[in-house]
Amino acid sequence: MKLKNHRPSTRLIREPRAMPKKRNLGRWIYIGLLMLIGLWAFDVFFGQFFFLRGNGLVVARPYVVASEYIGTVQDISVRQGEAVNEGDVVAFLKSKQYDEELARSHFELSALSADRARLTSELNGQRELIALAKKRLSSATSFRDRLETGLANGVSTGTALNTAYEREYTAREDLERITSDITSLRAELAALYQQIDQRRVLMQKIEAAYDEGRLVAPAGGIVTEVNAIESSVIRPGDPIMTIAAGTPYVLAYFENGSLYDIEPGQQVTMYYGTRNLTGIVTALLPVSEQLPEEFQRSFEPADRAQIAEIRIANPENFPPLFAKLDIGGGLFSSIHRLFDWMLEA
Repeated sequence: MKLKNHRPSTRLIREPRAMPKKRNLGRWIYIGLLMLIGLWAFDVFFGQFFFLRGNGLVVARPYVVASEYIGTVQDISVRQGEAVNEGDVVAFLKSKQYDEELARSHFELSALSADRARLTSELNGQRELIALAKKRLSSATSFRDRLETGLANGVSTGTALNTAYEREYTAREDLERITSDITSLRAELAALYQQIDQRRVLMQKIEAAYDEGRLVAPAGGIVTEVNAIESSVIRPGDPIMTIAAGTPYVLAYFENGSLYDIEPGQQVTMYYGTRNLTGIVTALLPVSEQLPEEFQRSFEPADRAQIAEIRIANPENFPPLFAKLDIGGGLFSSIHRLFDWMLEA
């Protein structure tokens, strides 16, 4: 009886220990995903109450270039984004209103000057008459004294004395009238000189305000917005352009009703793109303001937030004006930014 030769089997036998490791790995991935989802849900619904979170805009003190009169824009010598110095001419205006007002002021000044010349001439004439009136009164008084002496001595009559009295009365009345006229003319001239001085000051103010149509920058800074165009008509107070001057700072908006407190001097972290900026809270404004459009959510009522001013501690990394910043701090702020990035992607 022959035995058959059996070839050795080469089948692979799975090791029983490999399967539990894969199952453990899947379980940990599943648990990790659940934790991320839970963390995301907690951040979405409750994160704003527990963790520092806000938005900010890089701003500077705004100055508005406006006209004090109605005019037509002849030329705008600067453009948005250009740097200007205080006193630089930024626009030229032509005002028909100014021309009419200045012509009217010149006419009124000419009329006042004519009245001054007329009153001065009358005053000089009255001054010449007053000397003659004084001589006339002195002569009438002396004549009346002689008649009174003659009447006492029986030389003159009562009729002649009455005539002397009438002459003296008339002379005294004329002197009083001339004196009163001189006083009145002096008062009128004094008031007229005051009106002329006021008119000249007003004309100087009009000319200084118009300055031949030049509009200058009230402060040195960056032109952030140009509201007018050439040949457009500008009314008094209408902004022609806006200039941001001074050191930029961050105007921050924080959610109302949070459980954390923001205090002056507190250090915060601000995010602009891939850059991290350090800021110091310098002031908390005692108002709750409506959020700008950049921070409003679509199809939701307008939100209001606490306002704070933040100084950027590292000025070498200054973002541009009106750049939007995210404000936060700590690990959860980074996680929140990661979730926002994932949702946007």
